[in-house]
Amino acid sequence: MNCRTIKPAAFLSSIVLTIAIATSGCARMNSHNSEAAEAGEMKVRLDQTPPAVRQTIERELAGATLEDIALKKQGSRNVYETDLIRDGQKWEVLVGEDGNIIHKVREGSQEEKQVEKATQADSTKWRDQFNVNKGALSASGNNSHCPVEPGRVLKLAHGNDSLTVSILPDTKTVDGVKVAVLEEREEKDGQLIEISHNYLATDPTTGDVYYFGEDVDNYKDGKIINHDSAWLAGQRGARFGLFMPGKPRKGDRFYQEIAPKVALDRIEIVSVDETVKTPAGTFQHCVHFRETTPLESDVSHKYYAPGIGMIKDDEFELTQRP
Repeated sequence: MNCRTIKPAAFLSSIVLTIAIATSGCARMNSHNSEAAEAGEMKVRLDQTPPAVRQTIERELAGATLEDIALKKQGSRNVYETDLIRDGQKWEVLVGEDGNIIHKVREGSQEEKQVEKATQADSTKWRDQFNVNKGALSASGNNSHCPVEPGRVLKLAHGNDSLTVSILPDTKTVDGVKVAVLEEREEKDGQLIEISHNYLATDPTTGDVYYFGEDVDNYKDGKIINHDSAWLAGQRGARFGLFMPGKPRKGDRFYQEIAPKVALDRIEIVSVDETVKTPAGTFQHCVHFRETTPLESDVSHKYYAPGIGMIKDDEFELTQRP
């Protein structure tokens, strides 16, 4: 869901490991040029990595030389920062424990600077790990501030611009989970500019709604021009985020979108008891989201009313009760 206008976590300062570091390099590893270990990381050999990680690194090594591998902490999980030399240029490939590539950037590139900037952010304040049994998630749910019920439609507007939010009867499987489809249809002066299908699943025990990605069609003059901001959990290092807690708490901070270099929207709950006036009426006890992303400087504000859902998205306001 675009921030109308997101995560690399800060590495822990130390890691206690019992991995013995051999003095000789492994196959295709140029140990002579490898860099010294930084604080919070441990150099490891290729044969000391988990099978899924090793398979990914070996695949990336086609036509390249392995300089070194550093085991680090990203949030609560281990990641493997792998430096490769290909065609005289150095590449950094960050691989998660599951073998998925979190990012792959060339040294000195603009992408590397963007990743470094995001990494330096104080992400310890933003939750990006969610302890949930994906097999128990449901494609429907009764979260008070985000009911996921097929047929629900919210109509918001700002002047001649409109935003229609609908829960479609369709479902989709993303990252092994059957998810609901929340469609956002945005028009400007009567012209369609975007349709996005957002994929949600609810934990029936907590009411938490999780976000598994979105497909995006961006339009100009009635034609699709690109699919910018699209991402799916389980692909290209993307993981599911938290869309709406079952019990929102003021001050809570979490990532909604976890798709490196594509979508890293994160939420700070500013209030859980606001009164909001809209053309559809006045709503009390609303949850106020402040949405930002480390990829851009924009800030978005969204408001959710109990029993209704989103009633305000920046300048867009609910025009009629569902």
